[in-house]
Amino acid sequence: MLRAKPHIDKISVCQHGGINYAELSGRHLDPREILDFSTCCNPYKPPMAIYLATRNVPLEIYPDSDAIELIKALSTALEVNADNLIACSGSTELIRLAALAYLGEGDRVVIPSPTYGEYTLACKLVNARAIKFPLREQNGFRLDISEFIKFARQHEPAAIFLCNPNNPTGQYLDMRAVEKIASVFSSTLIVLDEAYIAFTAGTWNSLNLIGAENLLIVRSMTKDFGLAGLRLGYGVASKSVIDVLRKVRPPWNVNSMAQKAGIAALRQRRFVENSAARLFKSRRYLEKELEHFGFQIIPSQTNFFLVRVGKAREFRDRLLRKGFMVRDCSTFGLPEHIRIGPRSMEDCRRLVGAIREISG
Repeated sequence: MLRAKPHIDKISVCQHGGINYAELSGRHLDPREILDFSTCCNPYKPPMAIYLATRNVPLEIYPDSDAIELIKALSTALEVNADNLIACSGSTELIRLAALAYLGEGDRVVIPSPTYGEYTLACKLVNARAIKFPLREQNGFRLDISEFIKFARQHEPAAIFLCNPNNPTGQYLDMRAVEKIASVFSSTLIVLDEAYIAFTAGTWNSLNLIGAENLLIVRSMTKDFGLAGLRLGYGVASKSVIDVLRKVRPPWNVNSMAQKAGIAALRQRRFVENSAARLFKSRRYLEKELEHFGFQIIPSQTNFFLVRVGKAREFRDRLLRKGFMVRDCSTFGLPEHIRIGPRSMEDCRRLVGAIREISG
């Protein structure tokens, strides 16, 4: 019998938010009738300029493997050298490329937890060992830097993954914390995942740290501009790190439509700013209403937030029957919590109505 490598054979698929079309089909539910609060992307449709930019993309020609025009546009927008940039098919691809390039069998990787499950999966793909540093709910899931550094030193990690703001807890590390970690672990790859930075309050400019030879900043244009259907992200790092990642990057990894959409999107920063303002207003509304129902809200510094509801799986199931999807956080190790990614105020009012019905 043909078998995969033993470490691959043991891997389980990482669970994510978003519509599971097979699940809905099995429940005889129409995806078009589901309001999805389980993801944390920009829920507003991209500006027409982005659609128009993709209208005449030639589908019969391979895309540019180096995404040169997109990289030039990013270089101008971010004010960083093109040699410090790499484009990817969503930030998750870059996470896996980093593991492929820098990690191997038996390497130890330290990851604050709960957090994005793809970090652990990326480690498993290369047979590295993910070591989790527990974030405590009684401390608001905040990362204690002194404790974390002490913990990580014991394991001599080849890499450290930091989700900032963290998914699903919404906690955001300040610049001094990241600088400290990168400095203490100067021979360790520090992957700073800023997929949700556009919707985070009180941010600092991490691009000022790319002089560090061991830091890789991961960002998602999918989240910012509502381009989940295209998959688009990028990495920022020292030239030496980018050169390594280019060696393991698949050819044609960013399709032609995504490249054109990305260039057009970079001219639409106001859209992201306006979306963020609307989402913060929706989040405050949801938090207030859910607190009135007696639910515990975990403070968040970004658009999504955690809610302690008791039996999260059952709570999600009851909402799904009413046409609303939230993220059951059991796979994060939080079986009593759901994560909510706000949508328009109208959609949020409908969600509150549904929660009122199932909580009555």
